[in-house]
Amino acid sequence: MAVDGFGTGRFAASELTRFTGAVLEHVGVPPTRAVRAAETLTLADLRGVSSHGVARLGYYVSHIEQGTVDPASSLQVVRETASTIVFDAHDGLGIALAPEAMDACIVRAETSGVAFCTVRHSSHFGIGAAYVIPAARRGLGALAMTNAGPLVVPTGGGVAMLGTNPIAFAVPVGNGEPPLVLDMATSTVAWGKIEIARRAGKSIPAGWALDETGAATTDPFAARWLTPLGGDEDGAGHKGYGLATVVDVLCGPLAGALWGTHLASVQRPGLRPGLGHCFLAWRIDAFRDPAEFGHDLRQLLAELRATPPGTDRQGVLAPGDPEIAAEVRHGADGIALDAQVIADLEHLAARLGISPPRSEPVRGRLTPVPGQSGDRVERRPSTRTNTSGDTESE
Repeated sequence: MAVDGFGTGRFAASELTRFTGAVLEHVGVPPTRAVRAAETLTLADLRGVSSHGVARLGYYVSHIEQGTVDPASSLQVVRETASTIVFDAHDGLGIALAPEAMDACIVRAETSGVAFCTVRHSSHFGIGAAYVIPAARRGLGALAMTNAGPLVVPTGGGVAMLGTNPIAFAVPVGNGEPPLVLDMATSTVAWGKIEIARRAGKSIPAGWALDETGAATTDPFAARWLTPLGGDEDGAGHKGYGLATVVDVLCGPLAGALWGTHLASVQRPGLRPGLGHCFLAWRIDAFRDPAEFGHDLRQLLAELRATPPGTDRQGVLAPGDPEIAAEVRHGADGIALDAQVIADLEHLAARLGISPPRSEPVRGRLTPVPGQSGDRVERRPSTRTNTSGDTESE
């Protein structure tokens, strides 16, 4: 497989979706669900969230092969009202079943104005953006949350009690512009960032992680626990701790799923994941004329982007701007995967007898992001935190 001079290969999104879907179908995921799961993984790479892209394919396959996740499981409605639904995923593959739960939430919101859906007995669902973006494209506002296995130390503690427990939000901007999307973990980073550092052989920034003794570490191989968003108790970690607790309440006790240390994690393999998700969708016109909302939202975003830059700063981006730029760029130029990820995918393909993804030149039209200068968006993200990079669990 071709690898460029930077130790990476570039792949068309369609090729990664093909390969990922074929792998998931091979291990027992029904074809339609395999495609939707593959699209979610590829979307993560398109948006620059490589910690939750096709690099995680082996993670899903291993859970299926170990028997902790049932690839053929379907959602079952266990409780519902005019505006709420509770689903049981029966230990199914979250990234394949959660899209169906969000679909149901969207349909119910379009009828009732607002809908709230939960899922119990599920597993890792990928990036939260994959669930809220479709709602926003249909003119709805949306929230998506999931809990996760214990990797995050609560403020003042020395062992993990909470997951990275991400929150994703999206609303339509209108006027042909992409939705406003925020997708973030309630930990300082996602565990996937530790995995990326390990593959790259690089240290991690201070404040990301703790070792097995509870001491701060910059060695990704020594990292055992993550800090809550905001860092330790001398910083603002109590805020991330509080947000993570809220997500655990909604996705655990309220959904009828497990929570905290009752959940499986990368540190406690071999258990059924038992995760919970929750989804909220609402019609903009239930609150305000959508055109007026869009006008005001575009003004709000323009004002944020026009903020005078601080000293030695390049200026302000709106939440989700780096991901928009990445999606445009990767759609045109292909998705870069590092050599280790390529090797892992090739090994998986050989083991399962599936054609590996083909790395080839990708031709596309690099169009400006609507409502922004294409040059401006392409130039800035390298020095800013990717607001979606700290997504999701484990």
